[in-house]
Amino acid sequence: MVRILCPFCDQEFELENDLSGEYLCPMCDETVLYENNEVLEEPIVFGKYSNFFTLENILGGLVFILFSIATFGIVAFIVLLAFVVKEVSEKREITRRMIAGDPYPEKIAAYGIRIDVNKKMKLLHWKQKKQLEIYPNELTSIEHTQKYYKGRFKLLSSIFKRSLEFTQEKESKGFIKIFLNDTYACSILDLTTQQGVEICRVLQNLYGVSYSVDRQAIEYEGGDGGSGGG
Repeated sequence: MVRILCPFCDQEFELENDLSGEYLCPMCDETVLYENNEVLEEPIVFGKYSNFFTLENILGGLVFILFSIATFGIVAFIVLLAFVVKEVSEKREITRRMIAGDPYPEKIAAYGIRIDVNKKMKLLHWKQKKQLEIYPNELTSIEHTQKYYKGRFKLLSSIFKRSLEFTQEKESKGFIKIFLNDTYACSILDLTTQQGVEICRVLQNLYGVSYSVDRQAIEYEGGDGGSGGG
């Protein structure tokens, strides 16, 4: 809680948080600008820009080229056609949301965020034009989706002649949805559970926003009993 003095009616009133922004005085209904002068000592960076030059993508590109050559370009044509259809569909959906009045019609997804010393946040998107800057008073809530594999491993005991079942969780990659002014605006993708928890805690401490956690199990049978990540 922060108490500030209204310059119009000289009355004090309380704010629910200490975030910089414009607030309405409950006494005189005038708009009061409040600035929190506390800043970070240095920027905080989580994640990074998306990197397309990974070993997986390079191998996938080589396989795609080989298949395209072997099929005389048919595979390349099908992939290109699917890409065009997907892009047109996404642009139509963005236009529809824009006409409907959605303040964030394009739900931007990135692989990291940067929090500057003035607490302004920026999504780390590889396309410069898709970078989204978030001001402290815009952030209202966060949703952290955690994904994990729930494996079942069965061993047959020769003594008791019965099946023994062991359950082990192995963490997978999840994501965080960010809501600005109570509207879903963007996501941070490809996060381990530990990374997601750390980001949520930092954002909660800095901006005073609440976050929810949704753990989603990915079922699979078998396995070698390897240790889980996190």
